[in-house]
Amino acid sequence: MNKTSFVIDGDQLDLNAGDANTFKGFGYLSCNNSSRLLLDYKWEHEDSYHQILQILFGGKHPLMRMIKLEMGDDGNTSSGTEPATIRHQGEAANVRRGAGFQLVADAKEVQPNLKTALLRWGEPGFLRQAWVNVKTANPDQNVPETAFEPMYQWYNQTIIAAYQQYGYLINYVDPDRNETKHPMVKWIKWFAKRLRHDQTGFPADFPINDYQQIKLIAADQNYETDFGDMMVADPELRKQVAAVGFHYNTNDGDQQPFTQLADQYHHEVWYSEGIAPMTFGKYRVKASNGDGIGGVQSGLDVANRLIKSYVKSRRSFYIFQPAVSAYYPGVNYSHKELIAASRPWSGHFEVDNVGLQCMKHFSDFAKAGWADEGAWRYLTSACDSGVGGTENLDHHRDAPSYLTLMAPDKRDFSTVMVNDSPQARTYHLEVKHLAGDANRKLFIWQSVGPSHPEEDYDQHLKQLREVVTPVNDQADVVVKPHSIVTATTLDLKNDETVAYQRLVSRHDDYTLGVNNHTDVLYDDDFTYGKYAANYLAARGNTPRYTTDQGGAFEVINQDSHQVLQQMITEDERALDWEYSFAPNLTVGDDKWTDYSVTTTMKFDNQTQQNSPTGNYFGIGLRELTDVKGRLESAPYVFKLFSDGLCQLIKDDQIICLTHVDNLKLDKTHQIIFTASGNTLRAVVDDQTVFNFVDTDNPKFSGRVKIGCGYYHTQIQRLTITKAQKESPLVSKRLDDLDDGISYRGQWNHVCGLGNTKWNRTLSYGTANADNPTKITFDFAGIGFSLIGKQEKASRLRIVVDGQMLDWNRQPQTAADRTENILVSGLTNGEHKVKLTVIDGTYTLDAVEWLA
Repeated sequence: MNKTSFVIDGDQLDLNAGDANTFKGFGYLSCNNSSRLLLDYKWEHEDSYHQILQILFGGKHPLMRMIKLEMGDDGNTSSGTEPATIRHQGEAANVRRGAGFQLVADAKEVQPNLKTALLRWGEPGFLRQAWVNVKTANPDQNVPETAFEPMYQWYNQTIIAAYQQYGYLINYVDPDRNETKHPMVKWIKWFAKRLRHDQTGFPADFPINDYQQIKLIAADQNYETDFGDMMVADPELRKQVAAVGFHYNTNDGDQQPFTQLADQYHHEVWYSEGIAPMTFGKYRVKASNGDGIGGVQSGLDVANRLIKSYVKSRRSFYIFQPAVSAYYPGVNYSHKELIAASRPWSGHFEVDNVGLQCMKHFSDFAKAGWADEGAWRYLTSACDSGVGGTENLDHHRDAPSYLTLMAPDKRDFSTVMVNDSPQARTYHLEVKHLAGDANRKLFIWQSVGPSHPEEDYDQHLKQLREVVTPVNDQADVVVKPHSIVTATTLDLKNDETVAYQRLVSRHDDYTLGVNNHTDVLYDDDFTYGKYAANYLAARGNTPRYTTDQGGAFEVINQDSHQVLQQMITEDERALDWEYSFAPNLTVGDDKWTDYSVTTTMKFDNQTQQNSPTGNYFGIGLRELTDVKGRLESAPYVFKLFSDGLCQLIKDDQIICLTHVDNLKLDKTHQIIFTASGNTLRAVVDDQTVFNFVDTDNPKFSGRVKIGCGYYHTQIQRLTITKAQKESPLVSKRLDDLDDGISYRGQWNHVCGLGNTKWNRTLSYGTANADNPTKITFDFAGIGFSLIGKQEKASRLRIVVDGQMLDWNRQPQTAADRTENILVSGLTNGEHKVKLTVIDGTYTLDAVEWLA
């Protein structure tokens, strides 16, 4: 029988550990482009922006207690480019670039006591040469001490600028590099002393004393635990570093250094970067494995990580990377979020209500924060986890997993219990030495998936299941399979903010440009005359609806005209965190199909650098997946080089070459690149240079990419129109596990896959003569696309509105997220589709409606 007994003993609560055992709740990591599109939500649909902030930071029981900010370097740090606050030696720090610093300011309007932290993922170009040896095996010895002061000034000037611009002071700083493998102890100590004694160069009215008290957090390693050993062995380092954190590893080191740091030395230990749930719970409940709302990388998995990381390594804080995915899906680490916000023109966003409620099983039933805020403490003696794995908790999921939080006055406690296994587990609780009444009632709150297919996915989320009265201070609590339960002495049954309510956007989604009366899908001359006068200044000159994947694109004033310019030259290129590619941005809607991109651009013929083939301008069409952050991530790319060379690229391979004679570099040029069906056409200054028909697994939909070399290339106007007046758009996309799709027969539905699948889900259907393998769905429009990677041949029978459309269709060999079958030309209206897999195994990722 699965039964676990433990004692909740108030006398065991340590009230002398400072913040080493305070329950800090959760944090929001704003980094690598992940918050970028929130800038556009703020300007286009401020109500959606504030709704997102309220969900995460608001209410009586706020989920998030910190925003941790990346200081960008104008290079891609995995999912995109975060802009550098300083690009040139002597430049004033600009914290309006990017979304992060103003996100903190706006979140503090909701939660004034919100904490902040700052770290860097790489070094901007002006620090590159001095810090190049930071990427060696011994950076503490190889980076010269003469490099320390310029790096310190970058942090210092950025912190001052944030205070002057937005009125807040950063609380924690990590001087070291994100996910370093070789912590720079000498540099950390130097930085700490410099910070503590800095008295000069501050503006009037700046709180210098508070600045000197900023705490250090280090070393933000990834899996590695040796910085914990360094801290234990070095009293001076312990004196300077108040908090320690590491990523994606629940366990401690061999000598338990982090447990020692918390228990003996009373240092804060953070899970300073961890995943958000992958694959929304509304899809997970339909997986064939029967895990319900659980499974690897689910909300239950993250809840287990929080418990295990405290038990094994005393992490008292869990920071999501990211909490909100405000970038275009398809970049590295897509579909890992509590809230997905990639549709700013409509204001629509999506909440993973399952993942969110799993986290609120902790934060709704305990006061989260720091000791001076009266935060609850972890009751270490009443916490345990035997779940297997160090990152993905992927075995022994039936083991005990529970965590107890207690108020500092010892009157109340809450115990969170997670059971991500197919068997129920009973917990026997004995309660001792609580202040107040004995035999306090226990309120049992539960989240579990649907028990029947016809139930809503969230029908049983965060409900008060029962009230238990202990007998002789003892009680049994049953935790059902694949569920999370909080047993609390707090009577919150009438608290409307605790009982589950489905959180949805106030706005319906629509395809960008669909509401225009003309054929224009998007047009930008970078003047933004219809916006407030401070529109560009408030955004650090960030253009609308764009996300940088390399370099930095900003709007500047050129000869009394606003133009979009790439700001980074080769000399100013970042010392990358890992790698990044040439400057490029992504813009628009992945539901665009047949369209034409028209740009008016001008080459930079002034910058001299040793890159004879590096000065080019490129347009990418129909981009859906961009894991590496490259212009060539688009399946179709046209590039014009400054010497007149023209390239047509498909799937990263040059398929056509030609040349434009007498290209004038001091003149503007109009470049048009069009995709209509499977025909591609490129035009330079009214001269058609390519007219190509793609007959080898063509791609039919996706966003626009713009790219260039490390030059100050300028764009005066960007216009995207339908290729023809009757060109369709994708009006709606259904994930393969959406309620709008029905399955019969031999199907395997899988969740938690890679980030190149929509929502990390796939459905595999294998032909079966005895029990036919079928899909049915309704749609409105003139056609539909079936999305999914096909690696082996299969065949489908397609019936639309009861009429045989194709009795033996073979899907094309498609890449992830792309069309394997396209059906168009139907009468505009509502239709019913029935698909039967008649041979092989067919893969479905999504269904798209064409209208």
